[in-house]
Amino acid sequence: MPIDFSGKWHNQHASEMNLTINSHGRVIGKYATGVGAPTPSEQFDLVGFVSGDLIVFSVDFGKYDSMTSWSGQLTLDKDGREKVETLWHLAKNIPDSEEPQKLWAAIWSGCDTFYRGPHPTGESDVTKLPSHPLAPKKNKS
Repeated sequence: MPIDFSGKWHNQHASEMNLTINSHGRVIGKYATGVGAPTPSEQFDLVGFVSGDLIVFSVDFGKYDSMTSWSGQLTLDKDGREKVETLWHLAKNIPDSEEPQKLWAAIWSGCDTFYRGPHPTGESDVTKLPSHPLAPKKNKS
């Protein structure tokens, strides 16, 4: 029986996902990103699989011409909170006419840590952890 990943999760970029896991380890849900062009209120379909304490899931960002997949493992932090450490790959569409010059830039990679529960209201770690290429840049003073 797979671990129950069901429920709401958030990451360090204020992204949130709400997951449902069936008895066969299939994942469905909704994902709202805290970075990039979509607004935080936009929700996108999420699909994936669970096997033991492993999870993989993908999101199609539709009109934003990108898709992202995450792979990770459930563990506990030093305070005993559930977290999923993940690596992700984002594929963005490059127009056909630009592919010869820009296809190299179509795949981005990074890491996210998801914690069970909604993201704390008013808190955002985005500026503290600029691991996402679409995270806001700090102004240099």
